[in-house]
Amino acid sequence: MKVSVVVPSKGCEYLRFLLFSLREQSTRPHEVVLVVKECSVKLVESLCSLYSLPCTIVEQKRGFFTAALNMGKRIASGDIVLFTDDDAIAPKGWIKRYIKAFTRASKDVASVSSRDVYIKLDEFRIAPTLDDYLHTMLYRWFIRTWLEPPLELLKEYRFGVYVSKRLNVVHGPYLPSRACLSLSYRGVNMAFRREVIDEVEFPEHPELKRAPGNEQYVSLKLILKGFKTVYIPNNPILHIYREDSLSRIKDKRLKKELMREVELMRSLYLKMLSQNSIRVSSSEIVD
Repeated sequence: MKVSVVVPSKGCEYLRFLLFSLREQSTRPHEVVLVVKECSVKLVESLCSLYSLPCTIVEQKRGFFTAALNMGKRIASGDIVLFTDDDAIAPKGWIKRYIKAFTRASKDVASVSSRDVYIKLDEFRIAPTLDDYLHTMLYRWFIRTWLEPPLELLKEYRFGVYVSKRLNVVHGPYLPSRACLSLSYRGVNMAFRREVIDEVEFPEHPELKRAPGNEQYVSLKLILKGFKTVYIPNNPILHIYREDSLSRIKDKRLKKELMREVELMRSLYLKMLSQNSIRVSSSEIVD
């Protein structure tokens, strides 16, 4: 199987770490599709040359994050399309394990995803995530699925990532340590069969800059088309710890913008479900 790796990059600050890790893969990518914004194309070209990687570099001149994802997937030509971020570092067997996962999976499995593990570069140590704490696991087992039941069509997905009846993206009790049916876990570490990802688009909107939940939006689209999406715990990717990540935003203005995007994404979920004749009670989506 040929593998394309799609990477959106704004600023390209950490890109060299990812590209080095892709060169060191036990199974190298067929191509790396880089959609770059606000950084030097010549610099990116030199990095690709330095690490001897077959790169296709596209400069993004319009749109935000999901526009970059759509641009990248349209260019990707591999049998499998992997998506990651420019601040990730891929362990040596990352690509090989995805190939093995798709080889073993039934043909109706359109997508496979796995987790990310935060690494603090300045201290060169792994940082715990919310997923790793005991109280998080207990909450997911005994409270969350009762408080946030899944949409009826996602009942089998309740142990992984699912969309609740309130149209919230929810993490179930099997995450991050057990394989299960699941919407894509995180955009930094997800893979799709190319012929299937060609059929869907990531959500674009003038007010969606970060588009939280975009990866689950695409997964839900695939499920509505009759496919399955799964999570596996054994193919993590390292994610460089950054204070400006979505989960750690402290600035009140930015938090307000993010919440506005979350509400916009919920409206897009509702629209998608309505177009597929799936009714969601308005009273259920009110917090």
